[in-house]
Amino acid sequence: MKMNNRFIYGILSIVLAAVIAFIAIPAVTSKTSSTCGIARMKNAVPRGTLITTNDVELAEVGGFNLPDGVARQTQDVIGTYAATDLFPGDYILPEKVSSVPLSSDLSLNGIPDGMVAISITTQTLATALSDKLQGGDIIRLYHYDDDNELEPVTDIPELRFVKVLSVTDSKGLDVDYTTPPEEDEERQQTATITVLATPEQALLLTRYENEGRLHVALITRGNEKLAEELLGRQSEILLTLYGDGTEEETLEPSMDAKDKPSETADTDADAQSQRMHRRLRMKTVQKTPKRNKGGNAYV
Repeated sequence: MKMNNRFIYGILSIVLAAVIAFIAIPAVTSKTSSTCGIARMKNAVPRGTLITTNDVELAEVGGFNLPDGVARQTQDVIGTYAATDLFPGDYILPEKVSSVPLSSDLSLNGIPDGMVAISITTQTLATALSDKLQGGDIIRLYHYDDDNELEPVTDIPELRFVKVLSVTDSKGLDVDYTTPPEEDEERQQTATITVLATPEQALLLTRYENEGRLHVALITRGNEKLAEELLGRQSEILLTLYGDGTEEETLEPSMDAKDKPSETADTDADAQSQRMHRRLRMKTVQKTPKRNKGGNAYV
């Protein structure tokens, strides 16, 4: 009985060795030795630079353990922009390139569809929250109207929860209040606030900025979950006020009727031109000499 078990174990060992030798090892070897073509960087390209034909090359590399999404053709890369500094020999992954030019303000590169970025001017230190706003803050905007004596301050439902994209000074440079200025460095002051808005919110911001003063109140900072919840509530408010946007938009002309070119004037001018042409033809016919049978001209 013991001999039979040893015999079976020996047979199984031989079969297992044969499987490894003739099936497993060749399969692994063929997989690791196979090659494929990929797009690879040939020259160094700084971040934000357009990638040209001279910057990439098609190279044959081992196909084993290649990163997912690596560019296989140079046409997939040429004409895109480097999203990070690229160096010779780098494999080109989707996150390393961008189909659109990069901005120094990264917040403007990912504006969702249907939204816009719009800037509002801070007219006083108090209206800008004493120069303490930062990108990513959720704010509420109030409108103060000097001409409205009964209710000068207005709570705007459309602008209760708005996301700040960036804060800039009077030169258009981003202001970073997260780090204190150096000892002899002048503190930057907020001049404009760029926010993420719907077209309806953008219209209201444009209107209220030119009809009084907009004051900013901070709602939350650094709480992503609460920020998403508040922005969702703002979307519900806008949906209640303006609908979901599926209705057909009725366009009205921005130009007054009195400013439009007169169609009757154009019609009168055409009629006058036609009358002048008819008169010229009649004069030409009248001045053309008539001839008798003998060929002599007479009038």
